[in-house]
Amino acid sequence: MPPINRAALVHLAEYLFRCTLLLTFLGRFNGVKQEILMKRAAIVLSGRYGSYELLRDFIALFAEEERYSFPFVEALQLSMKEAFVNAIRHGNSGREDLTVSCKLTASPSILLAFVRDCGKGFNPDDQPSPVNPLHLFKLSGRGIYIIRSIAEIIALERDVDGSTLVLRYIPY
Repeated sequence: MPPINRAALVHLAEYLFRCTLLLTFLGRFNGVKQEILMKRAAIVLSGRYGSYELLRDFIALFAEEERYSFPFVEALQLSMKEAFVNAIRHGNSGREDLTVSCKLTASPSILLAFVRDCGKGFNPDDQPSPVNPLHLFKLSGRGIYIIRSIAEIIALERDVDGSTLVLRYIPY
């Protein structure tokens, strides 16, 4: 496989991000129409751990456009990195030929993140707690715990092509 031209991919991601359509939904609140703008952006990455750099840049660009605070962006980056690593390690079973896709959807008060892999899924509630004394010194197993400390896991969707972890954030 030829080497990835990172600069070209970042430039393409920026272009696609800026071309992302703003979706306008008309809602009613006390009989008054309100416009709620939702911004969406998505990226598909190779199943390599090194692809996280592209995801990090993608998230940073989205967060800059949304004007999220630095502490929120740091927390978002950490939780998305954990979800990305879990998607590669567990969902795709470490296979580099499989992809991981990430989509961000922002409204004025909520950010939804979708991390999709090619695996059969899992139940986050079945994962052992890393704060249990039996698991304190294990070298792994903290990803879901970290994600839950930052975001709400609102769904794990499965279909024949893979599974999608859906996270909800309250930006600040």
